Amino acid sequence: MLKPKMVFTVLAVWWAFHIIILWILNPMAVEVLITDDKAQFMNRQLGYLAGTMSMLIAFIFYMLREIGHLKAKQVLLGTGFIMVVAVGIIIAGNMSVAEKFPTEEMMGTPAPAVGVWILLTVYTFYVALNSDS
Repeated sequence: MLKPKMVFTVLAVWWAFHIIILWILNPMAVEVLITDDKAQFMNRQLGYLAGTMSMLIAFIFYMLREIGHLKAKQVLLGTGFIMVVAVGIIIAGNMSVAEKFPTEEMMGTPAPAVGVWILLTVYTFYVALNSDS
């Protein structure tokens, strides 16, 4: 559990899961939330692009499983810092959504997903700082 290879595997699975969200669930949410055809088209295209980028990130994390221990710790430390920024953006976005659209439940990132982001961030930092070769 405290090996960088395991963290890379978990992060690869997490990003691969986003493909389902962005390719399958996003178009359905766009249809429900947005009435304008141009805006629907644009949001669907952005979702497909983001899903493709998630696939790329998942593949990269999967391939990083084979790098050396010292380099893996450095990559995990950098990844942890980026994840802290991502968590901050997700939380700030959720707070804005709650303030501007209090009755729209589908607009923000679900609380369980935010919790998983936070846990993955802590796990990434913990392994980066505490794993032995």
